[in-house]
Amino acid sequence: MNPISQSHKTKLAIIVPEMLPVPPVKGGAVEHWVHEVANRLDAERFDISIISRPSGENIAGRIRYVGIPWTTLEKACYWLKERVSWRNPLRYLAKFQNVMSYGLRLNRQVQAADILIVHNEPNLLLLMHKPKHQQWVLHMHNNHLNHALFKWCYQRALQKVDMVICVSAYIQQAAIKTFPQHADKFKVLFNATDTEVFKPYGEIATLTVNTLLQFTQATPYVLYVGRLTQEKGVDVLIQAFQQTLTSHPNAKLVITGSSFFEGAAKTTYQQSLQELAKPIAEHIVFTGFIPHHQLKYLYAAAHVVVLPSVWQDPCPLVVLETMASGTCIIASKVGGVPEVIDHEVNGVLVNPNQVNELATALNDLLQHPDKAQLMASAARQKMLDGYAWEHLVSKLEQHLVTLSRLTSSGTTLSGSDLS
Repeated sequence: MNPISQSHKTKLAIIVPEMLPVPPVKGGAVEHWVHEVANRLDAERFDISIISRPSGENIAGRIRYVGIPWTTLEKACYWLKERVSWRNPLRYLAKFQNVMSYGLRLNRQVQAADILIVHNEPNLLLLMHKPKHQQWVLHMHNNHLNHALFKWCYQRALQKVDMVICVSAYIQQAAIKTFPQHADKFKVLFNATDTEVFKPYGEIATLTVNTLLQFTQATPYVLYVGRLTQEKGVDVLIQAFQQTLTSHPNAKLVITGSSFFEGAAKTTYQQSLQELAKPIAEHIVFTGFIPHHQLKYLYAAAHVVVLPSVWQDPCPLVVLETMASGTCIIASKVGGVPEVIDHEVNGVLVNPNQVNELATALNDLLQHPDKAQLMASAARQKMLDGYAWEHLVSKLEQHLVTLSRLTSSGTTLSGSDLS
């Protein structure tokens, strides 16, 4: 591992959490985000290094990938964390140990950077020394800052950062409520997607998926993509889909994902989903983990995509990818989702954890494909107008240029600099 080299460009160090690598060969929404954005940032302006777990790939190009190897203790703690309930204190002890170990070792890799961006793990900032010439950005993809147990840690972390980017207004407002003294630092930058990858593929998508899943041309299918965890509400979807079969006996439900990423341990919740699906097993396909770049035909060929989250989902990429694919979406009215989906205009919003309501919405869209297609077309247009990666990168570059100028002048960031 070589420390970040000197360059006449703005030296940008991007740090992801302690679990997954970039490039995102094992999956991970944050890691995918970093990969997509870093490769689109202005090469003439930014000298980029990404710090993550080793990907195992030897990649040539303008971006430097710094891998922080797993130690034996970290592997043991990760094994433990995967296998205990979120209610078990050992889970948090194992997580904290690995964050601390990872943070202490990456610290020396970023001292030469002008701007440091830490994604979704504010505790890393507590372990790092901030040189006077650096500007720090915390980029929050989830609502971690509202975790009461770690509030004192996050307070110290926020004192060290110059800007906090939130992927939705929901995260921004929740964080400001908890840390009003830092309100000027918070800025919303919505997620984005590749509208040239996730797009309508027509007959190609249908033929590909039907061959892969052994569907017939007349099979309508409902798609779920995401982690198979309790907060994602996949059990609610299975129950709702069972009701839908009464009116649509040829329908299939495709459930794509694992408990976390490729190779992740099979959890008790996943096992419970298999049990729940047994009465209608011939109508449900569990694909397991599918690499992100292979999802495009699944999205495009689906009749309806469902995001049945029962927690405050901040701004899931699944929503944007579905909308860009020209497929109608039903999603829980939670977190940052209503900031993107306009109910009955470019998608359908339902209350979380309501089996009957979700079943009614599914029935309606399967019964009225023309209605679903109108909303899907409006969704695709909305993504083209404001949610392509190019829009996000342009706005992010504006913030980074502002920080770079402040670094050069030796001044600090104020609320007006964020507007």
